[in-house]
Amino acid sequence: MSIEITFVRHAETDANADGVWQGHGDHVLSARGEEQARALGGRLAGKEFDVVLASDLARTLQTAELAGLDATPDPAWREIDIGRWQGLTRAEVHELFPEESAALRDGRPVRMGGGESWDDFSARVAAALRDLVARIPAGSRVLVVTHGGSVHSVLGSGLQFGGRGRSWPLERVRNASVTEVILTPERFHLQSYNDARHAMPAAGGSDTVSLVRHAESVANLEGRWHGRTDGPLSGRGSEQAERFAASCPGATRVFSSPLERARCTAEAYARLYGLIACLEPELVEIDFAGWEGMTTSEIEERFPEEWATVFEQGVDLPRGGSGETFAGVGRRMERIVSTLQRAQPDEHLAFFSHGGSIWALVARVIGLAWPGFRSLGLPANAGLTHVQFTTDGPRLVDYNLPLR
Repeated sequence: MSIEITFVRHAETDANADGVWQGHGDHVLSARGEEQARALGGRLAGKEFDVVLASDLARTLQTAELAGLDATPDPAWREIDIGRWQGLTRAEVHELFPEESAALRDGRPVRMGGGESWDDFSARVAAALRDLVARIPAGSRVLVVTHGGSVHSVLGSGLQFGGRGRSWPLERVRNASVTEVILTPERFHLQSYNDARHAMPAAGGSDTVSLVRHAESVANLEGRWHGRTDGPLSGRGSEQAERFAASCPGATRVFSSPLERARCTAEAYARLYGLIACLEPELVEIDFAGWEGMTTSEIEERFPEEWATVFEQGVDLPRGGSGETFAGVGRRMERIVSTLQRAQPDEHLAFFSHGGSIWALVARVIGLAWPGFRSLGLPANAGLTHVQFTTDGPRLVDYNLPLR
């Protein structure tokens, strides 16, 4: 059985606002941070947790208290110890400790300010996670109020990013943000990442695009694999499309897969904001070829060897014999999304597409190859994801934010 863990980064401190590195420093929340923590309580309202933990530092405990959470302090979930760098800005660290700062930038092992190295810190966080999993029953739901570094460490290990020497494929964890993972004995599963909409403005900027999975379709209800097969939204899906539009303003250009389920979701958004939903064929779903229109059990029964090769042995074959590979879809999606983003640098673009296509794009952004596909949850209907295009390549800002 699985264990569900919700990770929350503490709300804003004055040190965060001033760009000061805190480490083990015992800073309290800013006035804005106190508002964020209360808003976090609303975001978590109605959710029940069997265990609630918090780093024992003041900013995490205060976040938990203002969010209405009865948290048990646990020093294992503290932020990285940065020693003598504590209380300094990034620029001051570069000036006062140039050799250590250069080693960090280059990805070489360095004990930050004489405190912990990233490897030391990651080992501590991994041990805290193992201890947590070992002492709670399967099926438990856990909340951990911790720090940005801790969340990055958990995801880096779970998604196998490797060391910090490579360009980090995730945007920083936002204050008071919610990240949800599911752990089983076999795998790590990222369900959603960095949802801070309750605490601060949504991700934006001309270098950041919105990716939206279509609302619920009739095929979704029936459990059918509708890749390139067309079909309508369900009644619930039509309601989801309207709700999504009302809850996520900000896009200035809208592009959509021409398939009805995506097009209708995009048109609901475009109507509300006086925009036009431009159809883009490259945003279509994975081509499932011979598997189109079947249920999972039908595919397993009729194509047992192909199913086993793809989903049990982890070989990224063209789906349905002559369709697309997962990696191929990721390349297709990155190509069209990045091309349109570069062509319209002053616009905020929203792309309405499909679960498999967005899944494949995000896997490509974070460097997750097909054998590890189950480490990343499939986007939910009307789920929202943001990707930022930087000079170092694309970066995942957030993932699979649920419909509000």
